[in-house]
Amino acid sequence: YVNQENELVLPTPMGDIRESGLVAYQDGPRGRKTIPCRFDVKDGVVRFKLGRYNKRLPSVIDPTLVFSSFSGSMADNWGYTATYDGQGNLYGAGIVFDVGYPITTGALDPSYNDPTGGQGYMNCDIGLTKFSADGTSRIYSTYLGGNKPDQPHSMMVNNAGNLVMMGTTGSNDFIPSSLSVPGYDQSFNGGSGYGSSQGSPLPMDFSNGVDIFVAIINNTGTAYTAATIIGGNGVDGLDKGIQKNYGDVSRGEVVVDSQDQVYIVSTSSSSNFPLAANSRNGSTDAVVFQMSSNLASLNWSRYFGGTGNDAGYGLKVAPNGKVFITGSTSNTGLPNAVNNHQGGLDGFIARFSNTGAIEASRYLGTSQVDLSFLIDIDKLGAVYVFGQTKGIYPVTAGTWRTPSGSQFVHKFHEDLTQTIFSTRWGTANGQPNIVPTAFNVDACLNILMSGWGGNVNGGMGGSTSGLFVTNDAVQSTTDGSDFYFLVLERNASAPLFASFFGGSSSEHVDGGTSRFGPDGTIYQAVCAACSGGSFPTTPSVVGPARLGNNCNLGVIKIDFETSVTAIADIDYDSDVDTLCEDMRVTFTNNSLNANVFNWDFGNGNSSDSINPTTIFTKGTWTITLIAMDTICDISDTSTLTLTHTKGITPEAAFDVSYEACDRYYEIRLQDQSTRSQLAQWDYGDGNSGNGNNLSYRFQAAGTYTVRLIAIDTVCNKSDTSYQSVTFDPDWNGPLVTVAPDTCWDGRVRLDVTYGTDSVNYQYLWTFENGVTDTGRVATYRLPASGTYTVTLTLFDSICHASFDYSFTTSIIRDDQRLWVPNTFTPNEDGINELLTIAGNDCFNDDRFVILNRLGYVVFETDQPFQEFWDGKINGKPSQQDSYVWYFETEDGRVHGTINVIH
Repeated sequence: YVNQENELVLPTPMGDIRESGLVAYQDGPRGRKTIPCRFDVKDGVVRFKLGRYNKRLPSVIDPTLVFSSFSGSMADNWGYTATYDGQGNLYGAGIVFDVGYPITTGALDPSYNDPTGGQGYMNCDIGLTKFSADGTSRIYSTYLGGNKPDQPHSMMVNNAGNLVMMGTTGSNDFIPSSLSVPGYDQSFNGGSGYGSSQGSPLPMDFSNGVDIFVAIINNTGTAYTAATIIGGNGVDGLDKGIQKNYGDVSRGEVVVDSQDQVYIVSTSSSSNFPLAANSRNGSTDAVVFQMSSNLASLNWSRYFGGTGNDAGYGLKVAPNGKVFITGSTSNTGLPNAVNNHQGGLDGFIARFSNTGAIEASRYLGTSQVDLSFLIDIDKLGAVYVFGQTKGIYPVTAGTWRTPSGSQFVHKFHEDLTQTIFSTRWGTANGQPNIVPTAFNVDACLNILMSGWGGNVNGGMGGSTSGLFVTNDAVQSTTDGSDFYFLVLERNASAPLFASFFGGSSSEHVDGGTSRFGPDGTIYQAVCAACSGGSFPTTPSVVGPARLGNNCNLGVIKIDFETSVTAIADIDYDSDVDTLCEDMRVTFTNNSLNANVFNWDFGNGNSSDSINPTTIFTKGTWTITLIAMDTICDISDTSTLTLTHTKGITPEAAFDVSYEACDRYYEIRLQDQSTRSQLAQWDYGDGNSGNGNNLSYRFQAAGTYTVRLIAIDTVCNKSDTSYQSVTFDPDWNGPLVTVAPDTCWDGRVRLDVTYGTDSVNYQYLWTFENGVTDTGRVATYRLPASGTYTVTLTLFDSICHASFDYSFTTSIIRDDQRLWVPNTFTPNEDGINELLTIAGNDCFNDDRFVILNRLGYVVFETDQPFQEFWDGKINGKPSQQDSYVWYFETEDGRVHGTINVIH
């Protein structure tokens, strides 16, 4: 719900979570203008309600944190990679070191595969979970792996809705021998071992060698549809040569094209990589290859590199079929390079034909360390890369930049010879702030980036502290070790959005890639809440808390709302007006990020207005709204159905109020009809009237049927409503009984109990001597004992009637009802130890006092029938003697003496 402070309140068992600081704005020719904006919750769905704004300008509403969750693993579980599907579901994968990963019914691989039983960090399986679009359920969750370490590096969902995963395996049984699915090579090729003794930064021991695997998993997570192993006589799939950041050893990317052909970029030290069209040039080379959609065929593969170490990190396929990869190199000699090696470590871009022929390549960088990790291609064919630099990376005019920033974005013409723009950003200390994990250029040519930084990446230095954030940030503060999201406008001209995300732990990934969806939603994997730290999760997700003792795969889904969404609606409370047989409708346009609209009303009429009005005759009509962003050249379509079966018809309704006991027989009528201009009344006794709010008095008791005719004088239509009223002629007033008090002091208290009571009753009590009292309870003290008659007159102001009652009651008055003994013996023998007196409980203002011979008070009380003298004075036994007492009430004072004998 939304509170009075415009905070979105999410009740949880641990207390309320509040989201505040909602910001909406538009950028126009006169600068940025804030739009009034409120949260709105209807049927459990959160929306935004905007005030007045220019609907021909794009509006920006701060991004939506759709959900964040843990995997829910009881075992240590490190986060690597994430992706999405067309329904907005999120796939998260990492590695697991023991039993305890959550497994769904029918999972492909329900058991942990390490034969050592999860001892230490030598072996690991893959843990894979498909989260629902809102994170509230696991669609499936499973292990993947064999008898040695297995890691996921990159994932993508193909057009058939199946998950394509690429990673590395050291297991000779990763693909079981019993598996009967297509695959180019389903035997483990091994190669040279790779562990800590061979310089690996990973704790896992690939003692039997390591290969690349590619697997396709059906959309229910219950079976492989295809699987293959790709490798040679060396280390395949791991970057053993360059790796500068934590996690760089486990990079590479898988993508699919429109025909679901599979493309992989990775790294290899093998000299006999399968089907390679050329030879390895250095110690390690990047490798790129294409496979058929069912992985049965390796269509082509090739090495790419120079004379030293090279690594392949990112890949994209252009709409024209060209294949682009990016990575890093330590050497000269890249094939078909359009420029020279810049010194130190450089990034690179390479372009291949769809048959694998190298067409062009380019070095990226300075004389220092430069690393290029991720690549994308916009709708116009331009090529973008995202990486890190420790040098003075070139910056072009008109870009948003940070002097000495150590993250770079570079855009090239498709032929790689021309720079379109280049910029760097970050903090000014010359150290990389984040390790890139996801990159996207959307249809509007906005540039979206994701990455992490902080303590875990101590080797490269840097921290997320000091990075720029926008006013609409999901999280505006950082502990220095968090994720960071950044969106830049076209050609990096200005920042659109920047935010941190993280808790008290050092959030990171241990390798792999994550992805942005085409609508600008980030699907990010995280290695979260390690070493007892926290990670923010949203309500109702499947993994609200870390369950194990160390890390958990965390996942984040944030909608940056950069796409066009068409939303046509009708507010039936205010936007619909029926004119006799026709219906006039004003449509409400709630579209996002669009500047041109095309309405087709299905009745032969159309409009390009934002909120158009049109008239429909009787029938069923399909209304279509096409919302377009002409800047981004994208559109979205929304349809709704309108059914108009009848013209305007008045609806007669009225309220009648009266009291059945009313001796005036009056009714009050209020017309509540809709769509009518005239109200005609028939009172049911032969009389009638006109008007909206009337009073009428009948001449006698009885039952009457009141009729209202509501008339639409414009369309000459009417409707009728009836109600019955009954006045009871035999009602003789309420039943009254009287219960007098029985104090023997002449006092009478008449407490009345009514069979039917009402706040509208008025009372008059009359005693025999003419004394009167009003109110529901009458109290009077009679002068002497005797039998008295009391009368009550009750007037009912609602029923306009009065009723008389008479009551006879006997009264005893005894003003001397007091008994005080003349002697008592407080000698501690347990007999007659207290001076006990008795009397009339009806006494008011009683007081009992005892004095010694000298007149000093030795005992007094205002509760004489509850508190008694024990014969002691100041806690000591009194002197044996005679004492004087007196008793006071509202009637006066009586006195006497008492003897104390010990």
